[in-house]
Amino acid sequence: MSWVERGKQVIQELEPLAKHSEWNYSNKVLLLRAEEAFSDGEYEQAKTLYDKAICSGKTYRFVNEEALANELAAHFFRETGRIHEAKIYHSNAIETYNRWGATAKV
Repeated sequence: MSWVERGKQVIQELEPLAKHSEWNYSNKVLLLRAEEAFSDGEYEQAKTLYDKAICSGKTYRFVNEEALANELAAHFFRETGRIHEAKIYHSNAIETYNRWGATAKV
């Protein structure tokens, strides 16, 4: 099974859970959807989904997942040549990892 197929399978498994426990699963589904859109070349949709995943992590106080979403968004922007945005999201990831206490990651 490829990583793309595995990602799609996990999305299908998590979406029903997100309907019953939005606070716990929505950021995970949004981040996986963002990665899927990125890999499919749907860049505007990917940007929107990364931002929603970050917002969901922040709203539901999953600092670690907010940090990861910022880090992956930075990677997305860097890979698509949007260096200014990449720097912003990377800085946000560093700040959020620091807030979480993940100094080794920083």
